[in-house]
Amino acid sequence: MKFPVSLACALSAILLAGCAGRKQFHHQESLRRDANWPKIRAAAELEVARREGNTRWSHAAYFAPHEHTNEVWYVVASAAYPTYGDRIDILAGDTGEILSYSPPL
Repeated sequence: MKFPVSLACALSAILLAGCAGRKQFHHQESLRRDANWPKIRAAAELEVARREGNTRWSHAAYFAPHEHTNEVWYVVASAAYPTYGDRIDILAGDTGEILSYSPPL
């Protein structure tokens, strides 16, 4: 019995996606262990509360570090409140200074 090429491609894609997801998960976990992460997370939460004028969204949001390069953190805040959008991208310096704030359009 021959193994269909399309099935082999689909299984390979699933396997590669699983490996990529695991790599991203481990990268985020290593960023969470960084000594600066609590300060960056707090700065991001305060900025979301200040800009949105509502602490409910910022308090319930999930803050995930995605990258830390050249003393700049890329943080994604996400929550399920449709009136405010579900994702905000934030760039913050190592000092906690907010460099960029990008809510959904």
